[in-house]
Amino acid sequence: MKKNTLKQSFALSLMLCASGLIAAEAPSVDQRLNQLEKTVQDLKKENSDLRSQLGWDGKAPLVVAKPAGKENAIKVGGYLQGQFETGDAPDARYTGIKDRALIRRARINVTGSFKEDFDFKVEGDFGANALSEQTAYRAQITDAFVNWNRYSFANVKFGQFKTPFGYEQLVADTKLLTVERSLANDRITDGRQIGLGISGDFFNKRLGYSVGGFNGSGVNNSFNDNESFLWAGRITGVAFEGKLGGRDTRVAVGVNGLSTHDKAISKTAFGFDSVPGGAVDNLFSGRRTSWGVDAQLKWWLFGLEGEYLQAHFEPSDVVPFNALDADGWYVIATAEVWPKHLQAFAKFEAFDPNRSLDTVKTSELWTFGLNYFIKGDDIKLSLNYLIGNPAPGGNNQERMLARVQVVF
Repeated sequence: MKKNTLKQSFALSLMLCASGLIAAEAPSVDQRLNQLEKTVQDLKKENSDLRSQLGWDGKAPLVVAKPAGKENAIKVGGYLQGQFETGDAPDARYTGIKDRALIRRARINVTGSFKEDFDFKVEGDFGANALSEQTAYRAQITDAFVNWNRYSFANVKFGQFKTPFGYEQLVADTKLLTVERSLANDRITDGRQIGLGISGDFFNKRLGYSVGGFNGSGVNNSFNDNESFLWAGRITGVAFEGKLGGRDTRVAVGVNGLSTHDKAISKTAFGFDSVPGGAVDNLFSGRRTSWGVDAQLKWWLFGLEGEYLQAHFEPSDVVPFNALDADGWYVIATAEVWPKHLQAFAKFEAFDPNRSLDTVKTSELWTFGLNYFIKGDDIKLSLNYLIGNPAPGGNNQERMLARVQVVF
């Protein structure tokens, strides 16, 4: 009997101790209310942030774009470049162009990928998309391709895209240091073409290559001008990457070449004429080969870039000559005046449309400018001052270019 009483007393004591501990640990009603109120406030803030990120103001239902196919990822983006120009013609591209405001580029693109190692891009431009004066803006395709990306050393791309020739030509329009590319780039490289290309990289992206075959008939053309193709290739390498003087340093180099047989392709500034006599029509037919080298140095807050391009022409009609060589080059130095916000640069470039004729003046151009990065390249303001002489015996002429860029 005493044993049972002791057991009961011991059990009752344990229960009382546990109850006391629970009561001591249990939050009060006020504490519970405060915690609940804090949770509600946190949820409200998260909800507000989510609405802001989605761009939904609550006045209209949110519209969500969904892939129509079976791709596992799809993105819609693009960019807008508004431009203002004033001054004369420091190089031949500005001859006859007055002070103006223009939509230099207005591009919208759709990119996507499939889990089966394919990706794609379709991009259209709705702006001027050229330095020359346009009587009316029109929609046109810039990039449209499918890419098989299973192996990093051998991506296979088919469609319309940039030919792998010329460093400056291959730099994205949104990441150019200057508002416009060099005159030599415009005259010697070929830009976008329809064709098939293979590219890849090795040794942790320290060595890369790109090669392709294209119609050679220009952008947005669904024909080949003759029975041959335009062939282009480029090799790039990182010569040095590390510390120099305790500062991050990178040196990259590139070489490229191009070969094609053209038939009535527009090539301005060389004097080509498909029908001898009368006004020069700038249409070239014949054999054309080009090559180029380039290098880029980045040290701390400073940069230095240079490129040399040369083209050899053999006109079928021997007009204006049985053969001629043209070349051009540029050097540009940059400095981060305000790191990640303000960049200053100076660029010198030269272009000779016929190296064998002393009577044809080499076009020389200086460009001084500033790039102000409000949000990197996504929101950027650029101001360029150009001074050059496009005509033999003429005086230096000046032009100011201002651009606002928004990437979305």
